[in-house]
Formats: sequence, C-alpha cells, structure tokens
Amino acid sequence: MRRRFIVVTLLLALGSAACTTPAGSTPTATPSATSTVAPTATSPATPEAAAFDPASVAGIDVAAFPVLPTVSEQARAIFAASRAADHNPRIFSKIGDCMTAAPAFLTPFGGGDYTLGEYGSLQSVVDFFGGVPARGEGFALDSFANPGLAAASGYNVASVHDPTWADPNWCRAGESPLDCEYRVSRPGLAIIMFGTNDAYYLEAAQFDHYLRQVVEQSIASDVLPVLSTFPGRPEYPEKSLLFNQIIIQIALDHDLPLINLWLALQDLPDGGINLDETIHLTVPEDGRTGVFDEAHLQAGYTVRNLITLQALQALQQQLGLNAG
Repeated sequence: MRRRFIVVTLLLALGSAACTTPAGSTPTATPSATSTVAPTATSPATPEAAAFDPASVAGIDVAAFPVLPTVSEQARAIFAASRAADHNPRIFSKIGDCMTAAPAFLTPFGGGDYTLGEYGSLQSVVDFFGGVPARGEGFALDSFANPGLAAASGYNVASVHDPTWADPNWCRAGESPLDCEYRVSRPGLAIIMFGTNDAYYLEAAQFDHYLRQVVEQSIASDVLPVLSTFPGRPEYPEKSLLFNQIIIQIALDHDLPLINLWLALQDLPDGGINLDETIHLTVPEDGRTGVFDEAHLQAGYTVRNLITLQALQALQQQLGLNAG
C-alpha cells in the first residue's frame, strides 16, 4: 500500500534559490493561523513506493511536443464528470509557484489592460472566462485576475498538499491549498505548472510522486488538469530537462492536455528567463504583459500569456464551450 508522506514545504524567501515575491507585490498565500514559523528548506522525504527511474523518461524529446494542447477522449470524460458535478466551465484554477501567482500572469485580462493586436480572435476566450467570479458570487475577481488559493511564491509541488499553507480566510482546518482551491472555486479546468523551485530542492522521485498526486487529486475532484512544461533553470539544465520530461510523461500517462511553454520560449532572448534571477520570466520594459505586439512578445511573461489564452481557446473549441 502506498504510504502517505509528510509534506515539508519551502522557505518563502531564500534569495536566488527560491521563487520569491517580486518587490512591491503581496504574497498570494498566507500560513494558517496555527502556523508560527515559515516552512523549513528541508525537502520532502523521498517516496519509498513506486520508485522513479530516470531512464523511464530518457527517450522523451521535449522539443517534439506541440506548444498547444489537444483534447483526448480521457480528457473529455474528465470534463464531462466536471460538468455533471456542477463545476463551472467558465472558471479555471491556477496552480503553481511565483510564475503562476505573479500579477504578470493573466491578470491584465481580468482588468482590461490588454491589447490583442493580430490575435483578436482570442477576445472570445477573454469573454468566456472573464467577468465570472472565481470564488462565487460576491468575489470581485475572475479566473484571470484571481491569484488562486493553490498558487504562491515559494511553493514547490509538495506545498499544495500541505495544510500549513492554506489561507485561513478561505480554507477549512486541515484542508490543503489544493483541496481548498477546488472546493471554493469549483473550476472546470486547472492550469498547473511546477518545476522552478522543485529543480532546486527536490529529487526526481519526489517531483514525480507529488505531481502525480496533484493530477490524481484534480481528477478525483472533477477538475480537468492542464499540465505545462516550465522554462527551466539555467543553472540546472540537466535537472530541468528531466523534470520537464517527467511532466510530459505524466500528461501522457493520464492522457491530459499539455502546454509546452518551454518550447514556446526557446526563440526569445535568454529563453524568456530573467538571468539576473534565473527563476522569473522576463517582463517588457513598461510591464504590460497583456500587449501582443512584436516588442512586448520578446518577454517571457507575455509569451506565456499568449500561449495560455491560445491553449484555453483550443480547449474551448475542442470541448464545445461557448459563452452562450
């Protein structure tokens, strides 16, 4: 029988080592009222069950997988279960670390600060997911602007399983951030990206184990997981490649939609990564990551926003969703 492992999360501010909150912004998750100290930098215990063999993913060519996702019959079945459970198809959750919790990711489309340019067809995506309260009636933010209850600076993939880091304003006692997010938002989809902090702290077996738990928990919660590769960390090229191979293998094992962000960033300067920090995507000089013109699309966050909207559009079309 698979053992339940104690989740030990990461220190929320560890200089260049961990994904930290950008200056001037507010952390998107708060330790529970019972927590008196920040989580330690100690990694979760290596899972003893289902040992991971790196050779099992060695043949995966990350560059061979398309940027935008396709919907399999398995994904359709998961989404049908979501509809049957009365989850809102016009709400999606954002699950991840600082690159997902950051205001630069999708937030402009929840506040009208965007220019689609030649990508005007994406307005239908903004219209479909926009304006729908992401945590029920009375909540001000839609899925684009909502930072999420399972996305925070400093998270690794184990963190979302740890009730210590659940927001006490929204979450029940003993409830993990992931469980809390799905209960409160009741989304149809979840965009999931980990790897930045994981490459620093976790071993491959740990990353594989906890990411599979996220996927399995999402499906059990009647939420369609949409996995994303991550940009990688320049100081850990081999481990970044391995972790992206793991992400792809998990998507293949569960027949899930995959966004290949890593591939989409390859033609950008420095692969879209801020090399001064190595853990954040770049932003345009004016900070406007919702403007889709040639200059702004030289920045990593802007490209991630573009392909995320395109991925949502592909899912919309393939799942037969429309604003009506």
